[in-house]
Amino acid sequence: MAPPPDWDAAYAGAGGGLFGDAPNLWLVMTLARPGFDARRALFIADGDGRNGTWAARRGLDVTAIDISAEATARARARDRAAGVSARRVTADLRGWSPERSFDASFLLYLQGPPEQREAAVRLAAWSLRPGGWLVLEGFAAEGEGGCGPSDPALRYGRDELAAWLEGFAREEWLFGEVRLDEGPRHQGSARVVRILARAPGG
Repeated sequence: MAPPPDWDAAYAGAGGGLFGDAPNLWLVMTLARPGFDARRALFIADGDGRNGTWAARRGLDVTAIDISAEATARARARDRAAGVSARRVTADLRGWSPERSFDASFLLYLQGPPEQREAAVRLAAWSLRPGGWLVLEGFAAEGEGGCGPSDPALRYGRDELAAWLEGFAREEWLFGEVRLDEGPRHQGSARVVRILARAPGG
């Protein structure tokens, strides 16, 4: 397996947004969904802030974590330019836990080995209040071709997601093909999973 990417170097070397500047489409669709009532939101692996800043501009109280100090600095600059405030933390998510619960947690295109992805999904799930929303999009293991990691171990599978989110109510649980236009790294046809699920107890 290839060594983990150096995200500080990747963001420092990017002329613009590494994954574009527009928000992720699944995020936009989720916030427009009737009945989506989140106010406090956690963004895991928020990178340079294209998603967290956009959500903050729409009234969400945003806390965001990313492993890259360079990306977090860019996200804070994006917040300032947009006139919003977000709590931003630079940390490895496997050694970090939030100090409060959230109405929604967003996990958008965190790809990595199974233990890293499991830690991220379980953090997203654990951070929610009863009945809170978990929103996930990432590259799916099923099928062939398209952009994203070539190693299927770095992609999300149906069975592992079902195990990690056991007890969650499935509002949307979709595996299929979409066309991405999110900066130089996410371009063209892609096999993805899109999940909208609710924590038990709500």
